[in-house]
Amino acid sequence: MGIAKNYFYNVLLQISNILIPLITTPYVTRVLDPSGFGIVSFANSIVQYFILFGTLGLNLYGSRLIAYVRNDKEKLEKTFWELFWLRSLTIFLAILSYIIFLYLSNPSFIEVYLIQILNLLAVAFDISFLFIGMEKFKIVSLRGVTARLITAGLIFILVKGKDDFAIYALINAIGNLVSQVIVWKYLFQYIPTVKRVPFRKSVKHLPGSVKLFIPMIAIQIYTVLDRTMLGILSSEDQVGIYTPGVTLVKMATSLVTSLGTVMLSRISNLVANKEERMLRFYSEKAFDFATYASLFIVLNLYILMPSFVPIFFGKEFQSVLHVIKVICPIVLFISWSNFFGIQLMLPMQLEKAFTLSVSIGAIVNFFLNLFLIPKHGAIGASIATVVAEFSVTLSQMILIRTIINLFEFFKKAWKHFLSAFGTFVISLIVSRLITFEGNNLFSLVLNGLLVAVSYFLMEKMLKSGINDIVFSKMVSFLRRFFRVKSQSLFF
Repeated sequence: MGIAKNYFYNVLLQISNILIPLITTPYVTRVLDPSGFGIVSFANSIVQYFILFGTLGLNLYGSRLIAYVRNDKEKLEKTFWELFWLRSLTIFLAILSYIIFLYLSNPSFIEVYLIQILNLLAVAFDISFLFIGMEKFKIVSLRGVTARLITAGLIFILVKGKDDFAIYALINAIGNLVSQVIVWKYLFQYIPTVKRVPFRKSVKHLPGSVKLFIPMIAIQIYTVLDRTMLGILSSEDQVGIYTPGVTLVKMATSLVTSLGTVMLSRISNLVANKEERMLRFYSEKAFDFATYASLFIVLNLYILMPSFVPIFFGKEFQSVLHVIKVICPIVLFISWSNFFGIQLMLPMQLEKAFTLSVSIGAIVNFFLNLFLIPKHGAIGASIATVVAEFSVTLSQMILIRTIINLFEFFKKAWKHFLSAFGTFVISLIVSRLITFEGNNLFSLVLNGLLVAVSYFLMEKMLKSGINDIVFSKMVSFLRRFFRVKSQSLFF
């Protein structure tokens, strides 16, 4: 399957991850209030550490290794079972450690923490690394979308009051587990037999996975520790304000980083086969798209949020607006670090450089959180996250500059920055001339159209190649869609 189709399916999954919470979150935040929402978010942030230790970097390592051997069926089958049995062992140890932790800490609302065990079990059944490595994104995508829809329906049916936060946690955990289990029906199309492999065969993958586990620890520090430190140094209410804002921004970011998941497998395969010319071609296109798309998303987040937040989160979560405005630059920084780190460093087996870059981000994030959270709460955590993500991106560019020609990647980027600046100025002028007080929905739609049209026309005037590619792909998709719709009307 081609990159465009794989990206489409991965984006479809990410869109469902965005749209479905867009429907459920306003309902949940109003029903549970910041305190109940914060309790679930805090418990989930704790279990993420045990999930991290349970996976031991096997998701990225497994996807890359599968991409290396996917052309050899015998090696593919052998490699998959070695990785699966190793994952089963590490998750069993993670569950055991988590239960001991709960026994020793005895946290309030213990039922919410016990429910999180289901999220650990879900990781044990997660074999998406196989399909990602084989570039079978349709399977992973449709599974995720189906599970999301069912989970959303159950939330509306069963979560009815402030005391239902445990039910909310249970629905999400079961949905996560079921989404991993149902994909097993596709496994035997590609891996026809179940194999029990010698323990030493599985364990031999530990050094390789640990090389990726170390940077995953650092990444987890500046992606999950912010919520944990907010809960400890500030309050659960601040966690309840910070989490929706940063989650929304990172969901939007995933529309760009979805390409990274696709490109990891493709570039790993190209590296294994030493196809340098195609490697350079795909890399330049991927970076150009990441810059183009991420700046467009940053614009939308900053300009549309004053109208969006009151509709989406409600009056009690008005402070989320400030979090989003502060933190939205991470869309660009994460898109770039995803490109340099996930799409280039990992396929090229530059784990040491990757580890160093994310470790710098983790250290920056930890110390800034330590100083900023006690005084500024959620806004302090937001500032720390932006600076941390920037430090990761900058360090990766410095570390990889001797291997790749950075100028070749950045020589077209000025067009996207100029288009973004021009779009922002146009929006600012229009907002001064026309106001929609009290009509947030109309303002949201109008400003959204204004940003999209202005950005596209600015890119067109500057003769942006990636803009033409995106437009042609959209036109092609719409033609096929309406052709299918028109044909269905006659049959």
